[in-house]
Formats: sequence, structure tokens, C-alpha cells
Amino acid sequence: MNIIEAKKKDHKARTIIIALLLFFAALLFAAVLFLENTNTRKQQELLKDSIENQLRSITLAARDLTSPTLIESYDSEADIHKDEDTFIEFRQELRTLAKNTGADYIYILKYVDGECMFIMDTDEEDESVFIPYEPAAVHEEAFAGKIASGVMNVEDEYGSYNTAAAPIMHNGQIIGIISVDIEDHYIEESINQANQVFIALVAVISVILIAMISLIVFLMYRVNRMQEQLRILAHHDTVTGLPNRQYLLDVLDEKMKHKKSFALIFIDLDNFKTINDTAGHDTGDEVLKMVGKYLDHTKKNVTAFRPSAGHLNIAARVGGDEFIQVVDHIETVEQAKKLATDLLEGFQGSEFAHYREKYGLGMSIGVALYPEHTNNYHILIKYADIAMYHAKHGGKNAYRIYEETMAPKDEK
Repeated sequence: MNIIEAKKKDHKARTIIIALLLFFAALLFAAVLFLENTNTRKQQELLKDSIENQLRSITLAARDLTSPTLIESYDSEADIHKDEDTFIEFRQELRTLAKNTGADYIYILKYVDGECMFIMDTDEEDESVFIPYEPAAVHEEAFAGKIASGVMNVEDEYGSYNTAAAPIMHNGQIIGIISVDIEDHYIEESINQANQVFIALVAVISVILIAMISLIVFLMYRVNRMQEQLRILAHHDTVTGLPNRQYLLDVLDEKMKHKKSFALIFIDLDNFKTINDTAGHDTGDEVLKMVGKYLDHTKKNVTAFRPSAGHLNIAARVGGDEFIQVVDHIETVEQAKKLATDLLEGFQGSEFAHYREKYGLGMSIGVALYPEHTNNYHILIKYADIAMYHAKHGGKNAYRIYEETMAPKDEK
């Protein structure tokens, strides 16, 4: 597997890993929230059942304190005044029961002349009796003979209440009902608390998941950087900073898939050995760096390590003083000649003047064209090398474009 394919495979693998991380994070998030929501609903159902059972118990206890005969006798406020002490005593018993059980109101309703009336109420701030009242669903059930209860069942001008009601029977007849109200703040508080817990849980899970994903992505990034550095070391010339021969071959292999014309330029430095032998290898390395920098910027948009698909301008060091430059969109010999001429003229810059004058530093250049000369990049490199050989032996610091006549006799 070449470096281009390795990069594509690594990118695909990272994309898959990140997608799986996000998927499982979302799945975990949804599962936790679902469980929390389910648990909250169960708790609220239990609270609802508990309130309804409490309401029923208080209602039945209040009915046990009620005298059906007394209630049957109350058809108007005048009936109450006939024995007001009994009425007050009865009302006080219900008030005590309400206080001891946490009920907000205990009251008795009765139909008088077809209209539902308050007969008695434990409200100490309003002791009015025989007030018309619109019965709620739970009251209607009690008037129908059922012991009924409902959470947030009654809502009137005084507020919203959890309510229960039970029929008051006399001689087999329903003469009225007794009802108990508990303000619905229990359910409301439960919902508020559940919402607060839910929000806190969402925040905590979000922070944890974001931290975990960030850490994993960071570690993946570090691993990728390390892999990239290892790839660069494996395909990188440490002296010039250019790609090496193996990287060039990998890129050319990828290049063949796009079948676009390009020129391959084989460059050999003239008299470089003289520099190494007389000035030392450190000076030689400095010259190589200068040449590498020059070649790497000769063609606009040169990319040393990440050529885009189908488009390539790359310079590589392939030997001690040998370089290859690949330039896209060179289709004719005339274009190749212009390219080689520009390359030689640019090499006449002042930065190389000292080495030209003292050591005779120059460039021998050979150029081969794809696909005009061949569609095999190994052979293309060989042809460019042959053309460079002819340039060097024809006087150095010159270029030659490959021709069939240059090939050795045994290869023709």
C-alpha cells in the first residue's frame, strides 16, 4: 500500500470511528434520558396513587363523622339555624380532621330543588352556606354512587385541587356527597423537581460525553500526527525537506490513474562532488537545501506532500545530487523546452553565484513527457535519466528532451 492509499484509508477509518463515537454517544444519551423519563413517570404515578388513596381515606373518615339524618334535614339556611350548635360542633369535627390529615377543605354538597349547593365547608375564612356550586366530574361520580378521586380534578376561582368525594346514603338513597380537597402543589412540585433533575442530568451527561468525545478525538489527532510524522520520515529527505524517491513513486502511481499529461524532469547537479570534496559535506548539504528550496518553488502551487487528485507539481530528491521534478499540463516538446530553459535561467540566480564561480555548480537536465514518450512511469524516469546523461555529456548546465535516438542500441 502506497502513501496516498494509506492516507485515504486512515482518513476513512477516522471518519468511521468518529461517526461510531457520535452514534453510541447519542444512543447512550437517549437511553439515559429514556430511563430517567420512565423513572420520573413512575414516581409521579406513585405520587398520584398515593394522593388519591390519601384523599379517599380522608373522605371516608369524614363521611364516618357525618350524620346522614342531619344532612337530610338541611334544605335551607333556616334549617341550620334551628340547631346551630349541632351544626357548629359537626363543622368543628370536620375542621379538626382536615387539620390533622393535611386536607385543605372538607365540604358537603347537596342538590336542593335541582341545584347543587354548599351545605357545609371547613373554610374558616368563608363560612357561607347554601351557595350554588358547579360540581366537577369527581362530584358527579359521587352523586352517581361511587367513591371517586382525581388528581388536579377540580379547578375553580379558589385554585386547583386534587379531590375525592363519596356519597352520603340515607334509607338507601343518596342525599348528598362529602368531598375533600388537597391543593395540587404536590404534583406541581414533583414535576418541577423532576424537570430540575432532568435538566441537571442532561447537562452532566452532555458535559461527560463532550469531554469523552473531545478526549478521544484529541487522542486520535495525536495518533494521526504521530502516524503522519512517521510517514513523512519514511518518505522524506531529511536534508532538503523534499519527498524522497519512494514517495515520488507512490505519487506517480496515483498520477497514472488520472491520465493527464505531465513532464518528468531529471536533474543532476554538475560538479557537486567537487563541493563535497573541497568544502566539506556540511557545505554540500547547504547547497542541496538551496537547490531543494529552489525546485520546490519553481512551479506555482507546488505541493511537496499533499498533491491534489489529478493535479501534480512535485519536486523530489532521488539520489545524492539527483532530483526529479514533475510538472503538470506539459503536453508538447515546445512547452518542455520552455520549462527546462526557465529552470536553467532561474538557477542562475545570485544565491548560487558563489558556488557557480568557485566550483562550477550547474544543472544537467533531462525531460521526458507523459504520455508522449511512454505511459509507464518507471520507463519515463529512465528516459528522463537518459536525456539528462546526454545533457551532461554534451557540455553540462544544459537540458535535453528525450528522443528515441538517445536510447541504447540494445533497447531500441
